[in-house]
Amino acid sequence: MKVLTQSFRKLILGGVVAATLATAGLVAAQAPQPQWKDTAEYELYQSIVKETNPDKQIQLLNQWKEKYPESEFKMNRATAYIGIYNKKGDGPGLYQASKDVLMLDPKNFQALYFINAMTVTMDKKDAEGMALGVKAANGLIGELPNVYDPGKKPAGTTDAQWNQQKVDLEVQAITTLGWVEQQKKNYAEAEKIFVKGLELSPGTANLSYLLGTVIVQQKNAKRQAEAMWHFARAGNLEGPGAMDAARKAQVAAYFQRVFTAFAGDDKKEVAEIIEKAKASVLPPADFKIKSKEEKMAENEDKFKSENPMLFQYITLKKAILAADGEAYWANVKDAELPTFKGKVVSMKPETNPKEVVLAVESADQPEVTLVFEKALRGKADPGTELEFTGVAKEYTKEPFSLKLEVENDKVKGWPVTGPAAKPAVKKAAPKAGVAKKTVKK
Repeated sequence: MKVLTQSFRKLILGGVVAATLATAGLVAAQAPQPQWKDTAEYELYQSIVKETNPDKQIQLLNQWKEKYPESEFKMNRATAYIGIYNKKGDGPGLYQASKDVLMLDPKNFQALYFINAMTVTMDKKDAEGMALGVKAANGLIGELPNVYDPGKKPAGTTDAQWNQQKVDLEVQAITTLGWVEQQKKNYAEAEKIFVKGLELSPGTANLSYLLGTVIVQQKNAKRQAEAMWHFARAGNLEGPGAMDAARKAQVAAYFQRVFTAFAGDDKKEVAEIIEKAKASVLPPADFKIKSKEEKMAENEDKFKSENPMLFQYITLKKAILAADGEAYWANVKDAELPTFKGKVVSMKPETNPKEVVLAVESADQPEVTLVFEKALRGKADPGTELEFTGVAKEYTKEPFSLKLEVENDKVKGWPVTGPAAKPAVKKAAPKAGVAKKTVKK
């Protein structure tokens, strides 16, 4: 676990936080006229300074604490634990050591920094952990003017660098404050805090992501477009405040999925929103993303003409999910549906499948499962477009999915490759007099 950020490491090396002993981070005795209790205490201290193994250093620090609990150097000893646990990458140890230091000095900048940062990274959602995180975040913000006094700027550090370090730490504290409100489900308050953070540091992508998240959590359907703006920004921002490559790709893909599910697969519109979001922290007051239903209602005839199969599918889905959808489903179940198109997402098994999962409305969101009595031959790559006609058998509402029984000859676009599938066991013919239902196309 990497618990010390690069910016904070620079602070230590620059002398903003008290210098630490040797490579372990032990603070030298600088309190006003402190005195060793005896020679043995001083020798124990020296043994810690000379030791390079962090585990042994902690053992020696524990001995010092047990033998000299009221040492005049107990504050130095307490901060030494922070340096060593950080060196070890021991998160729980570092967190506890920072708590111990704050018991002795509530304004200790180093301890405030670690408690603040680790409240989020260690997911401290318990009441005590969140309360301590808020206290540390506010304490950190309160100490910044003193710690970053222009007169304390290290030689070789520019004014811009000095101010940026201050801003970075304030943003970390603001993030913690917003995160705690989010865990408490105070989403509107968390939103205000994240906006404040973005006003201070517009290029911090993670704040945009968190802002979009708490807007979604307020469950106001009218603000979906606003939330998507922030996801688009978070997943595409570049520069010092950008997310790491993996996280950035993950958020960008999330925005794409959410947009597609809401507004359809319009790549041009997606690209336009991303460019606008990258240029502005907040969307304009009149920003709106039209839903698939709105787009369809605006130009239904054109949509029906250009995408007849998708139009029929959306109409069917809307009817099933309507308030009286159960009655509609009772008529649809066991009926042959109109012909639809979809793209392959997955198959079971991967070769000669008897089940094929398709995305219909989007490029990769699974919605329709085709079930075959006789396995298809070979396999199809994800994204392969199939045209199919099947009999409705099952559906679920959230997330929406539809299962159809399909005869092999009613699938078009399947790339027949590989060995033939084993023939299925022939089932008994249906009883005479039972008519097959169909749904009008």
